[in-house]
Amino acid sequence: MLLKSHGEVRRAPDPFAAVEMALIRLCYAADLPGPEEALNRLQSGEATPAAVAAEPPSGPGSGGVRASAGGSSGTSAYAQPSLRPVAVAEAQTVLKSFEDVVRLIETKRDPLLKVDVDRFVRLVEFKPGQITFSPAPGAPANLTQRLSNRLKEWTGQPWRMVIEGGGAETAHEREQREAIAFRAEAEADPMVQALLAAFPGAEVIGVRQRIQPGADMAAPAEIDEDDDA
Repeated sequence: MLLKSHGEVRRAPDPFAAVEMALIRLCYAADLPGPEEALNRLQSGEATPAAVAAEPPSGPGSGGVRASAGGSSGTSAYAQPSLRPVAVAEAQTVLKSFEDVVRLIETKRDPLLKVDVDRFVRLVEFKPGQITFSPAPGAPANLTQRLSNRLKEWTGQPWRMVIEGGGAETAHEREQREAIAFRAEAEADPMVQALLAAFPGAEVIGVRQRIQPGADMAAPAEIDEDDDA
């Protein structure tokens, strides 16, 4: 995963976003069983999530038998579709706004879909069962299908995705706009202007939101104008 992410970071137009995606994948993979644990589960007849996902559909009369690497036939420890529990759609989930959709994606821990929705969905209109939006430049071609399939899986009802022009800014675009405005406000501060004037060639390389001290915290001491900085 790290080697694959290294190449993605080198080719990505936004390397910082690619690094974030790599970290999200690593955190998500941390919950998967290790090789030894997965092998023990297979030997004991317990299906692992990866084995269930990789299992091909069994044809009529297959009897749960698959070909081994050596060409002989053997009984699969997990190829029993009739015995595997079927996931039940959560019909009780009701989404009343697009914000509910975003929160549901976060709750279901689908980080890739969450990043794509934040970066590329310019919402035009939301109503239960239908989301109308304009894809931002660079949106994945399968975004509408992935979003529709996931929402149907999680809510138990079909969801229709409609593509139209216009739309509001994406969550990522809003964050970028607010960050630019916050930086401009900080750079316009008289003290910052005085510092930039006092030190030719200096520049602002970052702006952070200051955490306001609580009532039980002492206010920071003021610096006397005659003191050396």
